[in-house]
Amino acid sequence: MKKLFQIAAALTLAASNMLNVYTVEAEPDYNDTEYWEDKCTGQVASSDRAACDAYAEFVRNQKSNLQSRLDEIESQRTAIKADLETYAAQIAGYQTQIDELQDLINTKQAEIDAKQIEIDNKQKEIDSKQKEIDETEDEVDSLREKVKSRMSNSQSSMRFNKYTDILLGASSFEDLLRIINGISAIARYDQKTMEKLVELINKLNTQKQELLAVKAEMVEVKKQMQTVKDEMEVAKNELQIQQNDLQVKQDDLIVLQAQVEVVFEAAKEKEAEMRAASAQIAADISSITARMAALAAAGELETIPTVSDSSWYFPVPGSYRSAGTWAYSSGYEHLGYDFAAAVGTPIYAVGSGVVLSSANGCSTYGGLGNMCGYQFGGAYGGGNQVHYLVVVNGSLYGIAAYHMQLGSPIASGTLLAPGTQIGNVGSSGNSSGPHCHIEIIYLGDGSEFSNYAQTWNGDLAFGAGWQGSNRKCDAGYGAPCRIRPETVFGY
Repeated sequence: MKKLFQIAAALTLAASNMLNVYTVEAEPDYNDTEYWEDKCTGQVASSDRAACDAYAEFVRNQKSNLQSRLDEIESQRTAIKADLETYAAQIAGYQTQIDELQDLINTKQAEIDAKQIEIDNKQKEIDSKQKEIDETEDEVDSLREKVKSRMSNSQSSMRFNKYTDILLGASSFEDLLRIINGISAIARYDQKTMEKLVELINKLNTQKQELLAVKAEMVEVKKQMQTVKDEMEVAKNELQIQQNDLQVKQDDLIVLQAQVEVVFEAAKEKEAEMRAASAQIAADISSITARMAALAAAGELETIPTVSDSSWYFPVPGSYRSAGTWAYSSGYEHLGYDFAAAVGTPIYAVGSGVVLSSANGCSTYGGLGNMCGYQFGGAYGGGNQVHYLVVVNGSLYGIAAYHMQLGSPIASGTLLAPGTQIGNVGSSGNSSGPHCHIEIIYLGDGSEFSNYAQTWNGDLAFGAGWQGSNRKCDAGYGAPCRIRPETVFGY
């Protein structure tokens, strides 16, 4: 029995030693995409094929889940966009009403100003007529006083009949004639004075009537002005109501715009995840590999490094910068340079090389959040696009050109010289306006051109990664790594 226990203990110890010798550390889970991309990109060891196949299945499932989430986000974006359009239309309507009311108020103010001028002129006319009346009344009073004084003097010296007393006092016929002529002159003077007095009184009455008429006119003008003021007050009240309603709508619009921004950022995040999960293009990589092999067999690929131009060819002549590398103005990551130009502007190859893949089928005009591109073998949101391999200055580069015009991307397998047209500027996919988004990935020595083209696994990031997990040359990474297009095109 003791011997039996010794044998059992020995076996146990041996088994324990064997376990210690052959224990294998577990690999990271498939969420560690950087690890699995490195492991499963390029030539895959036979011992890793099963794990990489499992990772590929994981990626496919992840893509499916992400696509569902993207569809949901797109639905939210569409609904919010519809609300935004409704609110924008309502705001435009309010603004139109406000503008009309403001025009009405301005018109009424102009009428009030005109009435005020009319009132001021009437007041001046009243003041002038009052002055005329005062002057006429002074003249009438003076003349009345004169007549009154003359009558009083005549009565005191002539008793009952002044003319009889004067005539009886004549001493001769000649005196009588002289007296009669004198009396006639006095009578004519009195007559003229009385006529002048009557004339002045009539004038005074006329002036007073005119003054009353002008005052009545001014009262009417003031009534009209008050009516206009009342109308303007109504318009101002209505304007305040409209402005309050407009403010409410604008506040609602700000909330909606914030919601759109949240949804847009979510879409961007999911797009980044989709791109990161897209290690393989949707197109048949085997046909691309066969195409590259045929070019290599014909000796076409081997000549590229020897005929490559020594400088970079500018891709979009006449363009301007609409967004730079590595970030948008909002701070969101941006892995390329946007060459903005009119739709249809030619896009040229930056060096000698070959087109690896070409995606075509998206509408020329996409929009923010538009994910078109992957359906036709390209990157999510890239629209119509071309991925090509070039040699410049003896180095190997992968080039991605996005958002092309429908029908313009050059075909896969086309050999390129510097300046070969590869497509036209468009606004397809996730794009807010016509431009060509270009990414440049450094891949090493140009002598590897033929081998790389034949063994390319369809990774649209050329092994440099996507948002959040990308390799930047200026951050110290070696090939493969992303470089700023600005550094090679002189921006």
